[in-house]
Amino acid sequence: MEASRKAAQALVLAAGFAALAGGIAGVVVWRDIESAYLMAYVDGGASRGHAAVIAGLALAVAADGCCLYAASQLRAGRRWPTWLTCGLLIFGLIPAIFGGGTIIAPRFVGDQASAIELGADIAAVTPGWYVPLVTGLALVALCAAALAAMLAAVPQHDT
Repeated sequence: MEASRKAAQALVLAAGFAALAGGIAGVVVWRDIESAYLMAYVDGGASRGHAAVIAGLALAVAADGCCLYAASQLRAGRRWPTWLTCGLLIFGLIPAIFGGGTIIAPRFVGDQASAIELGADIAAVTPGWYVPLVTGLALVALCAAALAAMLAAVPQHDT
């Protein structure tokens, strides 16, 4: 396999790992996220926080699984699974740049609180490392996915 395919494969795997690590970070601060939802919602806040953590972990595991599949397909010479996976990751992670929820840390909002208010509550009650870590992991995954998609587009050279 040529160098650009190997690099794309490594980047897809890195994007999946970053997504998974972000989902795991949500599990680590599970109680704090539930507290933030309780602050934002009088009724049903804990169950919304619980659902957000579970959904974040499930989406992160799914993203990692898709990345593993895309990397295996790159090894076999098929590029379209990589483009599809990277596109889904990119659009699922873009809100992290603007402070919104992502596939790594979704936010379930309703009529009582906005995503911005909920984000402020999460930042207030979680440890100081949580928000920068999740945002950084989302940014790493986004950049790795974009670069992997570009490298997968490089035509193969027969030697």
